[in-house]
Amino acid sequence: MSPPTDKPLGILAGGGRLPLLAARAVAARGRPVVAVQFAETGQRGLARQLPQGAATFSLGLVGAMLEHFRAHGVEDLLFLGKVEKGLNFADIRFDDVGLAMLQRLPGRADGAIFAVVAEELEARGFHIASQAAELAEWLAPEGHLAGPALHSSRAADVARGFEVAAALAAYDVGQTVAIKNGVVVAVEAFEHTDACLRRAGRLAGKGLVVCKTARPKQDPRFDVPAVGPDTLKTLGRLAAAGLAIEAGRTFWLEQEKCRELAAQFGVSVIGGRRR
Repeated sequence: MSPPTDKPLGILAGGGRLPLLAARAVAARGRPVVAVQFAETGQRGLARQLPQGAATFSLGLVGAMLEHFRAHGVEDLLFLGKVEKGLNFADIRFDDVGLAMLQRLPGRADGAIFAVVAEELEARGFHIASQAAELAEWLAPEGHLAGPALHSSRAADVARGFEVAAALAAYDVGQTVAIKNGVVVAVEAFEHTDACLRRAGRLAGKGLVVCKTARPKQDPRFDVPAVGPDTLKTLGRLAAAGLAIEAGRTFWLEQEKCRELAAQFGVSVIGGRRR
């Protein structure tokens, strides 16, 4: 967690609940929050949650976003939430700042995008805050987290799943692997976690073990992997056996609700380490 400050924290919010939860947590510490919602992600919740509301901009209007933050005295920016990979192919209008960043991209892999964004925004006087530092209390600890104890017969699936997930993450393919009886059933790529899991369920039925890891050289400022109640609900519908998330490098969100769901569905949840 960053040291206390009266200066507002700027949140650049993609889709999902993570930006909403983070804004609530930061505000509860007494720090003001100023938010920008990315229009293409469908995020609207921050406008209702924050006292001053949240501005909404298209992803390409980077200069306009930065002017909004400057007008509110923001120096620290925190990126949170989902930005679907399909937006790489969307017809998005860019302002001069966004276009300059786009032209410098060496590719459309997440790591390449993050590096250019960070360099450009810091050159313009902003500091990119670390997701992992700002929200350290949400990082999963090591050990049994929820649900029944993972059966010893599943330990090999966890080890194999972490090994494969780490290899995929290193190439910016995805961070989640579904495995059963030593067989890799599905890997996350373009479609994000829950779609990958549903595909795995169709292919292999109940009893899956799902492993989620960070990239080997994960930038803690961007895209820290996260699981929460929606993932547990998906696993419950699939009658999955277990969920293993990388301890210390993965967010475990809304933990009490996750414990309730894991117990309800009989899904073992553990925080593990790669070998």
